[in-house]
Amino acid sequence: MNKLIIPIIVVGIITAGIGAFFVLQKPAFPKPPKEGIGTLPEPESEAVKQKQSLKSIQDSPFGMHTGATRPFLKPDEKPSFGGFNYNDAINIGVGWERPGLYASYPLNAKLMDVSYKDIPYGINIVANIETPRQKGTFKLRISEREYQDFVKQLVERYNGDGIDDMPELKNPIKYWQIDNEPPFWQLGQNDKLSGSPMEWMRDTRDDYAMILELAGNTIHSTCPDCKLVIGGMVGMGNEQSKDIFNEFYKPILQKLNGKYIDVFDFHVFGGSNKEYLNSKMMYKIIRQGLDEYVYSDTEIWILETGTYSGQPVDMGKTMPKQLEKKQAGDLIKHFIYPLTFGVKKVFWAWAMVEGTSPIDDNDFFDNTGLIYDGIGEGDLGYGVKKLAYYTYKKMVEVLEGSDWNNIQTIQESESDGIYVYKFTKSGKPIWVAWNDNSAGKTITITGIDSQQVKITEAVPKYESGKEVMDYATAFNTETKSVSNGRITITLGDKPVFVEEQ
Repeated sequence: MNKLIIPIIVVGIITAGIGAFFVLQKPAFPKPPKEGIGTLPEPESEAVKQKQSLKSIQDSPFGMHTGATRPFLKPDEKPSFGGFNYNDAINIGVGWERPGLYASYPLNAKLMDVSYKDIPYGINIVANIETPRQKGTFKLRISEREYQDFVKQLVERYNGDGIDDMPELKNPIKYWQIDNEPPFWQLGQNDKLSGSPMEWMRDTRDDYAMILELAGNTIHSTCPDCKLVIGGMVGMGNEQSKDIFNEFYKPILQKLNGKYIDVFDFHVFGGSNKEYLNSKMMYKIIRQGLDEYVYSDTEIWILETGTYSGQPVDMGKTMPKQLEKKQAGDLIKHFIYPLTFGVKKVFWAWAMVEGTSPIDDNDFFDNTGLIYDGIGEGDLGYGVKKLAYYTYKKMVEVLEGSDWNNIQTIQESESDGIYVYKFTKSGKPIWVAWNDNSAGKTITITGIDSQQVKITEAVPKYESGKEVMDYATAFNTETKSVSNGRITITLGDKPVFVEEQ
């Protein structure tokens, strides 16, 4: 995420990605929160009790950028470091963490140790490496040898092979992303564009390809089981997305010819206009390009996606107001929809706790978090969890452990606004369904083997997360009898889970 936005990226909503400098860390919640009023205590022991195999941990598609909590900050308060807290990430089942602080040259091992050391085992890490580049280009401002030595030192310190590792390293890092949204956010405040952004992409793509080659060789030789993630692609899922891919990414894929890139990342944000649907077009563009240039085994992830609650102001324009329940319902769609057509991991952004620097300007990314930061009009108080917090937890609770390679599309129609997908978990089916219409719609689900199903609304039955006193009873549920292997239900404005009983 970056608050410096290239104009062509803005079409109704800002889609720039999430920024690199999350240095807002003290011990989160210095005083124990009171039970109730949406600030339920989240003991780490809950996660400790869960014994997952390494494979099941890595299989989880549910991520966050970033899942760390932070203390309350006044608008003029200087951030500080230390005491990263992942209790909430553990509580809601976050499987993947992308820290907000990116590694930069020269390596500040003490700083990066603080950033990584408290991410608990059981939460996988995707870490970012910033290129030490000349302003306005992707040309290195250091020698190639110095850059490779920097990458080697970084990867070696956190790969967990017992050689020059960080002291007391508990959670090795196996995924390294090279920059973030390289066509855009790297420009920075002091960079000057000569010509159009598309011309800039054409002028810099070869330099970025060289960075990927240098980093890829170094990462894979230092840590053979580590993976390289290309810097994320942004776009609106329209002709703009095609232009960005064709002008910047596609020539890089062609030049590198099947090497170095293990994961391709793209970003999709949204508001009230069903922008989550843009992810399919972007996926198709990327998948076609990867397959064309010998990257058929390269996975596609979404390391940044999200929407907001409240009423942000971006680029001087006030965005449509969204209630907490709208954000929570859309969270389901932003995760589930991409998983149904081939995306392997999805990360909510930005972040567990609201707020990006400056934290008091009420922009888009100051409103996407799952916990209020205590700043701004309509904010319900620092540490208060939104409905989306509990929806994330319910989504993971119901679906984690599913066969992610066997998701069936039962009904999917933009014109009808009805979406129904079938998951399989431990041999049993689970259906996820939602309705994008303002009025209720009736659907029929067939092929049910049980006598009854449990239908659970994915969004709690309240107007705000502050009202949630007991997670166990926070969601409307219904037990429905099955007739001839089928049920008929009416979908309202909340996604639902349907489970055989």
